[in-house]
Amino acid sequence: MRLDGNHEEIQTQSETIDLYLREYLGIEQKDAERIDLLKVKTLSQPYQSQLEFFNDERLDEVTVAVVPDDLWHKGSQPSESAGERQLILVRRSYFEAIENTDEIAWLCHELAHCQAFLDLDSPSEYENYMNKFAFDDLKTEHSYPNNPIERFTFTRQFQYLKGHGKSRGDISALIGGYYEKVDMPFFSRLLDDVFGKEN
Repeated sequence: MRLDGNHEEIQTQSETIDLYLREYLGIEQKDAERIDLLKVKTLSQPYQSQLEFFNDERLDEVTVAVVPDDLWHKGSQPSESAGERQLILVRRSYFEAIENTDEIAWLCHELAHCQAFLDLDSPSEYENYMNKFAFDDLKTEHSYPNNPIERFTFTRQFQYLKGHGKSRGDISALIGGYYEKVDMPFFSRLLDDVFGKEN
């Protein structure tokens, strides 16, 4: 595990994160050492503007683990969060892309997960919200992504994108590259909240 930024600041935390990543990703120590740990507050643009969007100093302590592509396990999904650990995992090639850097603002989405966790009273409350449906009339077999936590995180992501010039159609096209057709009514409902209902 390589540490960037203030070494003392994240040394203790990194040992816990190191163990978590090795167990979660099912990797050996030598592979874990290839993962870079960064404090989100040290990231450059456009990532910094996504952090600033929240105006929440608690999020300054979130750690971003930049995972080499050959260790990535989430397929086409370029990021994920562990809100209870205030940790965001991101696939290296996506994180380091120069053209269209984080065009869909996944970091914003993951930061919203971390914020949601901090705002709730307990880990079990967070988990309960992940297992409920946000919109009962859109129920499918699973509560993902149609749950209150994802409703909050995607709404924040879409608000950020709208504020940075993305249209409803732009966002719908971007999100459609990551999700199935069955999920689109959920996203359409959130876009209604952000942009107003379509006529």
